[in-house]
Amino acid sequence: MRADRLEQVFIKRVGAGYELLLVLESAAGRRERVTITAPPAVASNERAALGYLIRWLRSNGASLARLVRVRREVGGELSDAPELRELLLGAGLGDDEDGEDGWA
Repeated sequence: MRADRLEQVFIKRVGAGYELLLVLESAAGRRERVTITAPPAVASNERAALGYLIRWLRSNGASLARLVRVRREVGGELSDAPELRELLLGAGLGDDEDGEDGWA
């Protein structure tokens, strides 16, 4: 079973773009880490980088876990990014097939 449910995303500025480390999990519990780079041409800020991620998730058939977490790294320090989490939740990527989206 493929890991296709986003559990966590870590976002950090790298050069002029953003690096997004994704933690994906399957319904059976298999975890996979994937790193994608949002280039500066499409990601001038964190919100734009998250938009790039949303398009990537859709194109790969991924959904969101019930308690998806978004964290940002600045200066080596991690912190929760609730405004980015809300943006992600608003993208309509909930896992409706097995009733676990929890965002209704």
